[in-house]
Amino acid sequence: MKRSITKYSKIALATLALWSSTGCSTYGVLALKSDKTLPKITSVKSIVSKNSVGFEWSAIKNPRVKGIKVYRSIPTGGSEQKYKNIATITDRYATHFVDKNIASNNEYLYTFTTFDTLHESLPGKVVKIRTLQAFIPVEFVKAYLSDRGVVKIIWTPHNNPAISGYIIERKVSGSGWKYLARVNGRLMPEYVDKSATVGHEYSYRLIARASNGAKSIASDPVSLIVK
Repeated sequence: MKRSITKYSKIALATLALWSSTGCSTYGVLALKSDKTLPKITSVKSIVSKNSVGFEWSAIKNPRVKGIKVYRSIPTGGSEQKYKNIATITDRYATHFVDKNIASNNEYLYTFTTFDTLHESLPGKVVKIRTLQAFIPVEFVKAYLSDRGVVKIIWTPHNNPAISGYIIERKVSGSGWKYLARVNGRLMPEYVDKSATVGHEYSYRLIARASNGAKSIASDPVSLIVK
């Protein structure tokens, strides 16, 4: 059975109970006092890619509404679900939103609320999506010393024509992976690292990238000691 939400924080965000259109309890973060007379967003369409999802909903006609809040969660498999406010759209005429900060081949839950100056609606429809699988990794990568302190990395170009370039990541002496460079062009198969320090071990890996931002799985790393 549904119930209204009465606790709220005047300034700071408070954790409050959310209720979906199906009556299932969820948990999220609301910044405003809940008002069940505000319109809910119950009709939502979605288009999914590898690292993003686009949403479309019906236009909000109620003049009280100042905008829309977007909430996201990762399914836990239980009856209670914690949602995070990932976007606040300050225009009630807006009917689209794109979340670009999600991983490939993962499930996510979304719900939307409307708000006025001091109040927020109950959550509307809960939308469950799964992003598409990432591109396969670059199959062959090799790193070798081209000169003292100079490492050359070569690879086999990715066979997917959607790929527009590569991200090269580097790890030094067992530390974490860090961005090193970006190479443009699917058919460009090399990069020269002139910033390596003699006496250290370096590992390299490649991530192919499409023009729309979708990425491949990271390649197997290659390592060498710089002399």
